[in-house]
Amino acid sequence: MRIRCCIAMVLLGLACAAPARAGENPDPNARIEALLSPEVLLQGVVRDEDVKLLFDHLRAALMAAYEGREAPPAEELNRRAEAIAAEMKSRGMLAGLLLLTAFETAARQALRESVAVPATAR
Repeated sequence: MRIRCCIAMVLLGLACAAPARAGENPDPNARIEALLSPEVLLQGVVRDEDVKLLFDHLRAALMAAYEGREAPPAEELNRRAEAIAAEMKSRGMLAGLLLLTAFETAARQALRESVAVPATAR
């Protein structure tokens, strides 16, 4: 799991630091928005199998309630929920780092622009 996080951090860092293609001047905010879009952040986290697992458990719990029994244990469902939560925690941390880097870059640029004195003003 840690290796996946490290790889994701490196890829996000490269995506943010990558120079613009020749002839293009994309808005850095647009690049950040693209990386932080729900499609990118949630991609591959919740799968079809997870939805099936949830509804299979709900069916079994409903049948058990109908028959007056306790619901079956949801061990596999709990395991997947924990895995999803851990992945979302990692992705949230990466998104936060990405935003902090963008804010730092913007703050440094604003400071440079406010300190710079035009040559004609002297």
